[in-house]
Amino acid sequence: MAKPLLNDRRAKVGRTYYHMSITKLEKEIALPEIIGIDRVSARMSDITNESQMAKKDEQSTTASDRVYKLVRQDILECRWRAGQRLKIRDIAAELGVSPMPVRTAFRRLGEEGILIIEENRSARVPFVSRQSFNEYLEISVSLECLALERAAGRISSETIQALRSEVECMQRDIEAGDTVGYAPRFNGLLMKIYVRGESQALIEMIESVWIKTAPPSREAFEERGIVTRLNAALVAIIDALEVADAARAKEILTSALHYACKGVNLFLEMDQDQKMKPKAKKRIKEQYAETK
Repeated sequence: MAKPLLNDRRAKVGRTYYHMSITKLEKEIALPEIIGIDRVSARMSDITNESQMAKKDEQSTTASDRVYKLVRQDILECRWRAGQRLKIRDIAAELGVSPMPVRTAFRRLGEEGILIIEENRSARVPFVSRQSFNEYLEISVSLECLALERAAGRISSETIQALRSEVECMQRDIEAGDTVGYAPRFNGLLMKIYVRGESQALIEMIESVWIKTAPPSREAFEERGIVTRLNAALVAIIDALEVADAARAKEILTSALHYACKGVNLFLEMDQDQKMKPKAKKRIKEQYAETK
């Protein structure tokens, strides 16, 4: 009769051992799973943080790129005169961004020599000497003549008509005495011709020179005598392109740019001595009267 009792005990012990083994096994299996989950959760958290930081950096980069392009375009379009100071907080308020992307954009423009970075949270449009301006002009004439030559055989009659309408509108404004902002309109119309040459590299080189010559040209390109002559040159260039006469178009452009250069040089002299301003304007009018 004792044997069944022994068997029962063995059975209970066996069941107990079995349950203990199962529990231990579950713990051994569960622990790595828990550790694994924690590691995955931690890694997911790291990835989320990295993603958020990357997104923030991307937004900052995008903002600074936008500021860079807008400020660069403003300089290219003669918005600011040579020597004018640009404050970071003013540009940030105008563009609706924080000062950081403006500071980054200014630093980039400074590295390219487009702005001079100052220590008091500002930058300045650089002055250009007469010698440098005249050297830039010669480079610009060469590049623009090449662009005209490329465009002459590619420009369509529809584009010619659109350009003619635009230059007629510019002429009406000049006759009405409105010459403010003529420089970007003049360059803008020429650029519409140059892009027909289908050379992005050439366009970039032209812009790299224009951005050096634009600030010192601002005042001269608002003098009625100069802009009247330049607008007449645009009409003649369009006429030449209409008959695919690239040589004639280049000749007219070269003459017009050299004529405008005389006026700019007078204003550069005036920058060195403000007393020369009235004399400079008088000489500009006399030059126009002689060449009219």
